[in-house]
Amino acid sequence: MKNAKIIIITSFILALCASFIIFKRITKPNKQARFRIGILQTASHPALDATRDGFIEELKNSLPGDVEFVIRNGEGSIPNIHTIAQQFHNDQSLNGIFAIATPAAQAMATVETTKPIFIAAVTDPNALGLIHPSTNVCGTKDMIDVHTEIDMLTALLPHAKTVGLLYNNGEINSVALVKIMRADLETRGLTTLDFAVSSESDLPTAADIAFFKSDVVLAPTDNMVASSISLLASLAEKNKKPLIVSDNMLVKHGALAARGVDYKESGKQTAQIALQVLVQGKKPYELPIEQAVSDKIYINKKTVDTLGLHIPETLQEHVIFVE
Repeated sequence: MKNAKIIIITSFILALCASFIIFKRITKPNKQARFRIGILQTASHPALDATRDGFIEELKNSLPGDVEFVIRNGEGSIPNIHTIAQQFHNDQSLNGIFAIATPAAQAMATVETTKPIFIAAVTDPNALGLIHPSTNVCGTKDMIDVHTEIDMLTALLPHAKTVGLLYNNGEINSVALVKIMRADLETRGLTTLDFAVSSESDLPTAADIAFFKSDVVLAPTDNMVASSISLLASLAEKNKKPLIVSDNMLVKHGALAARGVDYKESGKQTAQIALQVLVQGKKPYELPIEQAVSDKIYINKKTVDTLGLHIPETLQEHVIFVE
């Protein structure tokens, strides 16, 4: 009888302790992140993925446990991008929005005029009307140094006379960059041929003709080109012609070379700008759009060997070989 009482009392105490523990678990509030950032990415391709990863990595390192992200990808669809932009505008829990590439930046700026918008992988935000005295937009731009890129092209391919320019004529940044490229090439006495496309379905035919008619094909930073890089590299190989791109991340897919922006570093750079707004209380209009910097030349070693090219000494100190 005595043992039975002891068992009953012990069971009661254990049950009471268990209830107390469960109650503490239920009532203990979860620590909420201080900052909640929406990320609107235009499409999936290596450069934009790297931009996103750099931004997230830098903010997580700077605000450990104090930042969370709502990540959405428009997958290249303008209607999808605008729908996500409207959802982010309506979401009052967001402290800011990171818009990756021009379509995302334009869509976001169209509907959101209060929350800070951080941008990256946008070539010329001023030309897009994103920057004005009361702007809520800040971040980085990925305008490449066209002159040094063409210095690289002429050094790698000294016998090239005709340069095909392949780009999406529906992407404002691409059109602007091609205009600069064309002018620089023609001042050097090179002939340029335009191969502008308006949809991905037109790209294979246009690219095939471009490689057939040109000594080298040059592409600006262009979302359609980036999304189709494997196809373009295979066409370049089939035609035994070099493909020069403006996005370093694309060289590993078979392009000959690029002298462009390091997109992961660009994402990190934009995160540092975001910290000035989120933590230091600065206003986006107080912060100039920063240029993403890269002085490295990325060259595909296999493509160099396939084309039988030589890397001149003037470039060698800047070269990073990609296998």
